[in-house]
Amino acid sequence: MRSKVQSLAQAVGRVGDGARLVMSANLQRPPMAFLRELVRRRVRSLRVIGVVGGDLNIDFLVGAGAVAVVDTCSVTLGEFARTGPNFARHVIAGRIRVLDNT
Repeated sequence: MRSKVQSLAQAVGRVGDGARLVMSANLQRPPMAFLRELVRRRVRSLRVIGVVGGDLNIDFLVGAGAVAVVDTCSVTLGEFARTGPNFARHVIAGRIRVLDNT
C-alpha cells in the first residue's frame, strides 16, 4: 500500500492561491505549523470554511492577509475573546467577504 504521509512542505505545496480550506474550531490543536507555512509562502485569496465555527486558525490567516472569504457561523477565541481581533478588523474594513452558515 502506498503511504499517504507527506511532509509539511509537501502538504502546504498542495494549497495554492484561491484554494478552499476547511477547518474546525479547536483552540487546543490548531494546525499552526501548517498555517505559518502557508503565510510564509504568501498564499492569497483563500476561502476558509469553519466547521462549527472558527477560532485562532481563521483569525491568524485573516490577519496575515491570506483570506478573501470566510464561510462560518463565528470566529471567536473562546474564553479569551468574543470575536477574533483580526477577523473583526478585516470585516469592519471590508477587506474580507463573510458568508454566514449558521
